[in-house]
Amino acid sequence: MAERSDIRVLVTGGTGFIGGACVRRLAGATCELHAVSRSARGPGLPNVIRHAVDLLDPQALQRLVAEVRPTHLLHAAWIATPGIYLESAENLAWLEAGTALARSFGEAGGSRFVGVGTCAEYDWSQDVFIEDVTPLAPHSLYGRCKVSMWNELQACGRRHGFSTAWSRIFSPYGPGDARERLVFSVIDALRNGKTIEISEGLQQRDFIHVDDVADLLVHLLFSAARGAFNAGSGEGTSIRTLVTMLATELDRIANVRFGARPPNPHEPHRLVADTSKLHARLGWKARIPLQEGLASCLSAPDISISGRA
Repeated sequence: MAERSDIRVLVTGGTGFIGGACVRRLAGATCELHAVSRSARGPGLPNVIRHAVDLLDPQALQRLVAEVRPTHLLHAAWIATPGIYLESAENLAWLEAGTALARSFGEAGGSRFVGVGTCAEYDWSQDVFIEDVTPLAPHSLYGRCKVSMWNELQACGRRHGFSTAWSRIFSPYGPGDARERLVFSVIDALRNGKTIEISEGLQQRDFIHVDDVADLLVHLLFSAARGAFNAGSGEGTSIRTLVTMLATELDRIANVRFGARPPNPHEPHRLVADTSKLHARLGWKARIPLQEGLASCLSAPDISISGRA
């Protein structure tokens, strides 16, 4: 690998939930750092060159890659609007744009491309989720397009000679997440004195703080590891436990009615990452305990990021 001072990093979705955290994590690194999003606005960070580009515009995408000529690319941009993204036709546009991005990156002589995937790529009827073992059989258009993106990325990497890695993120949370998603929707409802009616909340999820996700993605970007890697803590926490933790901190436990709604029959009971490959190949593990991560959400300013970046 080249010395870091010779590395030009391009992060897509640079003001988004995941991409923005990656930019913050990279801001102090000894490399030339470029961040692209629909708007060039973003937090003032040292050594970050921001670009306002719509990556769904093929010509604008090609101009960006030709201008920056990144050696390393971290692709986090995608549709993420809560309640819409799973079946939105925009997933198909992002698949096309991501494929064009990988092709342009290869033609520009890039060497390392890391893509952001999702646990929604897996067959959720399975009991365990192990890279290269558990079948990929997504139940949503979002998941299917992410699987296709990983396949296209690998093909481009073989064609142009750059290395590729992919990270399947499980249940990310943290400051900057959309207010409509689980953690902040619970916080906002309880702070406003509302009653929360949910199921028994026995579903197990692998909650991973956004700063841990960013740390893993940056670790992957500067490693030689190839292939797909789960991004999770490896620990399952029930929805009931998470909601109870938040309600207790806010002194609103009486506002939560567990069992008031039936469980969603389409939701998996347990969705927890197997992290054996992370530990063995990368020596990496999540560091932020759930209680500490939730405290960062409770103290976060009232801002969020949604839609696409």
